[in-house]
Amino acid sequence: MAVHIGLPRRDPLRSDMTREALHTFLTEYFDLVLDPAERGSARSYFLGKVMWHPSATTRILQVQYGANHQVSHIKLCVSSDNNNSVFVPLPMNWSELGRAVADEILLYARQRPGYGIAE
Repeated sequence: MAVHIGLPRRDPLRSDMTREALHTFLTEYFDLVLDPAERGSARSYFLGKVMWHPSATTRILQVQYGANHQVSHIKLCVSSDNNNSVFVPLPMNWSELGRAVADEILLYARQRPGYGIAE
């Protein structure tokens, strides 16, 4: 059974993908939260509350911005490890990005015993 996510119908992610547009997408469609203390050209998004400790982190994505707050890359934090970083290939349309974020959240849930997601 496929899960339908009501994603916005827009063109692929391009240079006009702003920090605000992506923030709205991640917080409204996936209930991800932003670390309010984080500053600079990157933002980390968490599932539920912000937890940075490696053994209990809830970090799902890190978004890096370039000039004019345009998205330069999106790191999948659950799929990445200390030696390898996994990035979303850009440009990507909203539906594909939604699928990548949903898959990352599912991977997070499967790695956490008792989270309520069965294999």
